[in-house]
Amino acid sequence: MIIREKLNTPYIKLDKERCKLTIIGKSYPEDAALFYTPLVEEIKTCKKDLKESKITIKIALEIMNSVSTKYLFQIIKDIYKSAKETEIKWYYEADDECMLEEGNIYKESFPDSKFKLLEVEDLRKI
Repeated sequence: MIIREKLNTPYIKLDKERCKLTIIGKSYPEDAALFYTPLVEEIKTCKKDLKESKITIKIALEIMNSVSTKYLFQIIKDIYKSAKETEIKWYYEADDECMLEEGNIYKESFPDSKFKLLEVEDLRKI
């Protein structure tokens, strides 16, 4: 599943064969439910397959609104509860304290995951 990046929505790739979810860009859609529901539904269809899998989630967001935060948290929570093992790579720009703080909140929320906060100079270059 691939969702192309637009002005206010991120690029999303759910690679079920490689057990990887990638979310990169900006996330402040006008209708977050409309944008994120296809991903939520796709994850629901593969939950049983995750029980024996390690999944890697790569997040590199420049900005996200509160509704996107809600959806992203629910998506990660669903995967975290379903997968045998979850690795989360949270990328943030060196000068972005807000996304670092948000990453720390997620890290505390999913204590049994392999959670990495990764500082980069430019998210567009990862």
